[in-house]
Amino acid sequence: MIRSLNTGVLGIKQFQTSLDTIGNNLANINTIGFKSARVDFSDTLAQTMRAPTPDTATTSGTAGMQVGNGVTVSAIKNQFTQGAIKQTGVRTDMAITGDGFFMVKDSTTNELFVTRAGDFREDKNGFLVTNDGFRVQGLNKQAPANTAAEKLEIGDIKLDVGKYTEDRSGVSLDTSTNVFTKAAHAYTTGNQVKFSGTVPNVAGGSSSTSTVFFVAKLTDDTFSLHHTAADAASAANKVNYTVASPTAVTVSSVTYASDYMSLASGHGMSTGDTFYVTGGTMPGGLTDGKAYFARIATDNIYFHTTSADASAGTNTVDITTGGSSFKLYKDAGTISSLTLAGGASISSYNMGADGKVNMLLTDGTQYSRAQLLLQNFKNPQALLKQGSNLYGNLSTAGPAGITADSAGATEILSNAKAPGSSGMGRIAAGALELSNVDMAREFSNMIVTQRAFQANARVISTSDEILKE
Repeated sequence: MIRSLNTGVLGIKQFQTSLDTIGNNLANINTIGFKSARVDFSDTLAQTMRAPTPDTATTSGTAGMQVGNGVTVSAIKNQFTQGAIKQTGVRTDMAITGDGFFMVKDSTTNELFVTRAGDFREDKNGFLVTNDGFRVQGLNKQAPANTAAEKLEIGDIKLDVGKYTEDRSGVSLDTSTNVFTKAAHAYTTGNQVKFSGTVPNVAGGSSSTSTVFFVAKLTDDTFSLHHTAADAASAANKVNYTVASPTAVTVSSVTYASDYMSLASGHGMSTGDTFYVTGGTMPGGLTDGKAYFARIATDNIYFHTTSADASAGTNTVDITTGGSSFKLYKDAGTISSLTLAGGASISSYNMGADGKVNMLLTDGTQYSRAQLLLQNFKNPQALLKQGSNLYGNLSTAGPAGITADSAGATEILSNAKAPGSSGMGRIAAGALELSNVDMAREFSNMIVTQRAFQANARVISTSDEILKE
């Protein structure tokens, strides 16, 4: 009777756990991205009253006798099945259709978590965050001006909303180096700008207040401008500027066999000066508007692409044809009090099915600012719920792409994949994944569990009655 009482009590406790699990499932029926849990039972180690004996050729063996000691909960498993997708129209809402988890990081502790809940928001600094302020992770430097190495960096996703660049006044330009100076200009490489008011002359071309340039940050106080984002990323092919009224130097003749030009006397040029060739028919081997460095031998000028070559007389630029009606412009002036305005503003952005954050600018162009990445796990049952729709214990769960027994946040992030690739699900933008709790199944389970609970309670009451007898 004592054993019956014990097994009955044990059964009640285990089925209470089952009821608790069902109750938790039903309580989270409207929780975004929630995954329901299932209780698995197993019997406990039985007491052997008599061991079985084997059969022989002439006799039959005896059956063993064991008395069970009740039931125990062997596992409470999370069911990682797909939840229904609900359209919300909110552009920061995202749902995963398929496998994978969003990765979010606590910016205070740098602890990494994963979640299926995509009810993100934008904080005041432009970061894409969870409701608790954890920052969504992904490729966060995907703008065209970023280098190939920067495009592989994983970090906090940021949404650049509003004015793309602020106005800067009091900017000065050294036309001999084509470097702009503005103390603490706060530009980053790739910013788009236009001139407002005074527009410096572009050697070998023209510009106006509607011309958009790309910034290449040189130092905190200096920068250069470029025609393309790719040039800005590598700080190559700076736009060459001249002073407002550049001094033209007359060319008497071109000796292209020996790669020099003869200048009129009084030309005023010295070795190391920066100058441009523009207009008319260009001599072969020279580029209209390109900055060259002079090497002067009396009234003859040789062309070099660096100041060091001009001083040393090395690597002279080859002149292949004579050309006609062109001019040389010496430049060594400074233009002050320039104003640069934002070249474009971000009018809107959207999230792609591949996780890319696409920015649409007011000038009609667009670019990918960032890309969310997803991570999956070989043993998702090892993930531990941390509250707020988050899962932890990532290393034990076996992150995809990692064969070692343990892994840190950096490794888990670096092995993440883009949505729609390597078996990962795709992103449904402006939508949320709902809880996968099946209410009908939970009520059915509740009835079965209730009956089991009652049966175990009946064992206790019956054993009590017999003990009274």
